Amino acid sequence: MKERYDRLEAYCRALGHPVRFGYCRAAGGTLPCARIADCWFERVPIEDFLHTHYSPEDLERLFAPRPAKLATIVEIVQRLTEPQPS
Repeated sequence: MKERYDRLEAYCRALGHPVRFGYCRAAGGTLPCARIADCWFERVPIEDFLHTHYSPEDLERLFAPRPAKLATIVEIVQRLTEPQPS
């Protein structure tokens, strides 16, 4: 059952306050927050949970390296400065 740990709370380093496991489990839409393993490994058997409830493809997407922040900012600026079709 995916909701088993949903009421447990832990401090979220990304948001700066406590959140429930249920929030972390659903933070990415169909996937959990990418930091779920780091934040919950001491309180929940997180690896078992993830492997039970998500496919290998989902886990690969979840733990894929994120682009560097600077690269993301440059990409956004490039898109904003491209000429728009008339």
